[in-house]
Amino acid sequence: MSGLKNMQTTSYKDVFEKIRVNFLFNHPFLSVLALSIETSYDENKNSAFLTNGFKITIDTKKLEKYTKEEITYLYAHTLLHIVLKHPYRQKTRDSYIWNKACDIVINNILSTFTNVGSRPTDEIFDLTLKDKCVEEVYEIFYKKKKEEIGKTNPNKDGTLDSNEYDKSKLDLDEVYVKNEKIDQEKLDGIIIQALSIAKKASNLYEGMSIEIDTLIKPEINLSDELKEYLISSFFEKQLSYERPNKRFISNGIYMPGTKKLNDNLNIYIALDSSSSVTLDEYKKFLGIIGEIADSFYEYNVEILPFDLKVRSEYIIKFDSFNPLSSDELLIPKSNGGTNFDECLRYLKKSSEVRNDSLLIVLSDGEFELTESLLCNTLFIISNKKNLRKFEKDGRVIQFNI
Repeated sequence: MSGLKNMQTTSYKDVFEKIRVNFLFNHPFLSVLALSIETSYDENKNSAFLTNGFKITIDTKKLEKYTKEEITYLYAHTLLHIVLKHPYRQKTRDSYIWNKACDIVINNILSTFTNVGSRPTDEIFDLTLKDKCVEEVYEIFYKKKKEEIGKTNPNKDGTLDSNEYDKSKLDLDEVYVKNEKIDQEKLDGIIIQALSIAKKASNLYEGMSIEIDTLIKPEINLSDELKEYLISSFFEKQLSYERPNKRFISNGIYMPGTKKLNDNLNIYIALDSSSSVTLDEYKKFLGIIGEIADSFYEYNVEILPFDLKVRSEYIIKFDSFNPLSSDELLIPKSNGGTNFDECLRYLKKSSEVRNDSLLIVLSDGEFELTESLLCNTLFIISNKKNLRKFEKDGRVIQFNI
């Protein structure tokens, strides 16, 4: 069947009305979205369909090469981007690789549907990734790209000739932030309604189960991420009554504590006092550190505020026998620059840092790292543009309490 050439926008509107009727009878959850999401007809930079998570923009000129069946498929594809909140889940990830991962996951899902038109031949499709969520697929391609960059000279725009994903398929736009809270609440209501309909017919939408589970799973906060990191890095994955969890003892409840590989958990916190991180954020962060450390049996923590040098007059130390007091958190901000290397030099000279210690860096990431690290290092960065800057040096988490 040939494409729909020379059709007017009004004619395309009729086409989409018929598609929505098809969804109403065959895929009611898609119909809920199609009837609720704002749709406009305008020129798109890359693809025929574009969504920012709130609305859909359709470029009728780019539709000319597709049949009605293929347009139906692409419409369903775009609606799935919205119901699975792909624009929002991107966060600080590479937009090109994220879009590619989302398209693969959606096309795998749609391969299990009936009555959703025909998949265009230029759509990327890989059934070997059918049991993975978007975040997992993204990690696979992100690591692959890093390996390719090490072996291949990228083009001027940063892409590689070996990457088969066509930029004309980029259909995710930046999330629109104006009135985001109001729009988000409205959108969430629509999505919840659509997902509830889909879950009632779970036998028809089994291919969506992994994505839905990922979507409804609560976000992991910084406290949980830190605790997971500490447990996986420094503790055996078993519980023991030899050292009960102190948090429950005061209530007369004896719960097993985490069995540690070593006698003490040693944490050094490099606190950037020249960054945009506020004192209130310091306190929240340090409160989390104290809470996490206190859930283990023995620990030693040393806080090292720094700007162009370590501010030794404000160094704070606490341990399992002398816990952190909020009165100690009087760390004034400085107007100086940032030199994290000075922290590393200080630790080399002033502390007996063991290989099994942990160094946590709290900063906006506006510095260069030239000194060698001394131990496991966790970078907690407030400025999202610097998140990938330190990936080669240790674990990186965005600071967003």
